[in-house]
Amino acid sequence: MERPPILWDNRRDREIRQTMAELKALEEKGYFDGLGLTSSESGDPKAREAVETLLLRSAPFLRRVSSFKPLDNPVGPALTQFMTQLRPRDRTEIYKNETHKRFQDAVGQVRILYGKILRGEIASNAIVRSIVGSFMDTFMKDRNLLLNLAGAPHAGHDYLFDHSLKQCLLSLSLASAAGYSRSQSIEIAQGALLADVGMMLVPERIRLKRGKLSEAEIFEVRKHPMLGMTLLEHVHGLSEAALLIPYQHHERMGGGGYPDKRAGAAVSRFSRIVSIADVFTALISPRTYRDSMLPYQAMVSLLTLGGAGQLDGDHIKQFLKTMSMFPLGSLVRLSSGRVAKVVAPNPMEFTKPMVSLLTDEAGASLPKAAIAQLDLTDSREKIVEALPGTSIPQQILDGF
Repeated sequence: MERPPILWDNRRDREIRQTMAELKALEEKGYFDGLGLTSSESGDPKAREAVETLLLRSAPFLRRVSSFKPLDNPVGPALTQFMTQLRPRDRTEIYKNETHKRFQDAVGQVRILYGKILRGEIASNAIVRSIVGSFMDTFMKDRNLLLNLAGAPHAGHDYLFDHSLKQCLLSLSLASAAGYSRSQSIEIAQGALLADVGMMLVPERIRLKRGKLSEAEIFEVRKHPMLGMTLLEHVHGLSEAALLIPYQHHERMGGGGYPDKRAGAAVSRFSRIVSIADVFTALISPRTYRDSMLPYQAMVSLLTLGGAGQLDGDHIKQFLKTMSMFPLGSLVRLSSGRVAKVVAPNPMEFTKPMVSLLTDEAGASLPKAAIAQLDLTDSREKIVEALPGTSIPQQILDGF
């Protein structure tokens, strides 16, 4: 007896047509005004056709990306073989300030990149490569300093561009810790940087809403992996991995994610890495509808999701090795009463990282010249409490 045909493509086609119809309706109501895909003239037929034409043309591409199976096992010499790590005493103030400024400038570059992709002004992935490449030298010699910047909460109004850069750097670190080569790690970082570009087509009234999203609004947000593909289709030079990551980074190992509810081995290892970076970055940064978590609390949440089979447990272990249970940059209180900042992980003892002492036992802040490092694996001191970043007056690079 002949087997019935697989209806997956038909289902996907229906969903694409539904999305196109809904986006057309949103566009006609002016929700995309100012994003570059629509004209400022309401009722302009060319403006109304823009989104519809884009999505119609992208339907075959969406089906093709969803079937990608990139080689996602580590291949070639691991990036970690070529990495070194600066110690706090090796960093100058000029070097630290320049690195911080470069990080801040890169957030602006991501904003420009997303805008150009949205307007169809990006013909190749050269800008994507340049943003990732601008951090590679620092990453290769001073991963801890970059992870401190990537693990800091964002306090601004529009989190999207800051989130995308931090998710990129955390994914790069996770990829290297998982044994991937330089080229594979860069592919993963590029995919992570582009993972949320589809959010540019989610109306700001939803994306930046103050208060909890309704079910209908959540449905709109969950379209962004598919919408991202319509924008990335014409960016030449992106690898299959760098395209599959934006499409899959909200899938979950247990099958409860989106857009396809894939599970287990059906979710690319590359996408699983970016999922962990995405969740962690989201949890430590405030949103309009909730407060941020302490980095320690976010790590506990990751472990819970890993234990429940939603995130990849092996990659979470790698994340612990690179960030520690009290992630880099965290403020902690020690058993002596002193406040310290976590400045380096201990891969063998997740709860005993290297810290910089920022206060004395009475809680008085120490001058920069008096800040000293303490390896908790060689000390009777232990961490007794994770603290908010505002617990004492301090700058993001203090202690590093």
